[in-house]
Amino acid sequence: MLSVPVLVIAALGHRAGMMDATTTYGVIAVGFSIAALAVIAAVSAFAGIWHDGRKGARTALGGLILGLVILSVPAIGAWRVIAYPRLTDVMTDLDDPPEFQAALAERGNGARPLADPTDDQADLQRDAYPDLVTRQYPVSTARVFADALALVADRGWRILAEHQPDDQDDSGRIEAVAMTPIFGFRQDVVIRIQSSGDGSLVDMRSAARNGAHDLGADAARIRDFFGDLDDSLQGISEQQ
Repeated sequence: MLSVPVLVIAALGHRAGMMDATTTYGVIAVGFSIAALAVIAAVSAFAGIWHDGRKGARTALGGLILGLVILSVPAIGAWRVIAYPRLTDVMTDLDDPPEFQAALAERGNGARPLADPTDDQADLQRDAYPDLVTRQYPVSTARVFADALALVADRGWRILAEHQPDDQDDSGRIEAVAMTPIFGFRQDVVIRIQSSGDGSLVDMRSAARNGAHDLGADAARIRDFFGDLDDSLQGISEQQ
C-alpha cells in the first residue's frame, strides 16, 4: 500500500507545479517499483504457504492484487510504446504546421524543443494516423472559432492566447495547455482557423512537453477534438 501515497504525491505535486517533470518521473518510478516488489513478495509468500502451510495467505493475496492493479498503469504504457509510433508532436498539416507562440515561454528550458517534423517523423505520422488531416467546414471562420473555443473550455484546457477573427484579420487562433489524466503532464495545443474560398480550414497541433514518447495521446487528442467539432458544426452551412 506504500506505493499508493507515493504515486498520489507524484500526481498532486506535478499538477500543483511543486515538482518538475524529471522529479515526477523519478517519484513515479519509485511508486511502481514498490508495487513490483509487493508482487514479488506475494508470490514468494505463496510459495512458502504452499510448502509448509504457514499463515498469511490473505495478506499475500491482498498485496498481489493491489500490486497488479497498480502495475496495470505502466503495463498499458508499455503496450502503447509498442503500438504507437515514437512521436511527441503531432499535427494535421505536416507541410505548414501551426506555430506555437505563447507556449514557447511556458515550456521552459527542460521541455522538448519545438520544430518542424523531419521527413522520418512525417512518414511515421502519415503511416500511423492517416486520418489526421486539415478539416474544411462550409461556415465562416468566426463561427468555427466560437465553437472551437467552447470545446477548449469544455475540456478544461488552460487558454494561453486567442485571436478571434475580425474585419482586419479573418483568421482565428487558439493556444492552450492540456494535461494528461493521472499525473498531469502538460501538452501544448494550437488550433489554426483560416478562411478558404467556400468556408474555413482548420488545423491542429498537439505537442508533449516532456518524455520521448507521447503514447498516442497527441493524436487521440486531435482526433477527439475534431470529432466534437464535426458534431458541433454538423448541418451548418452558407457561411453561418
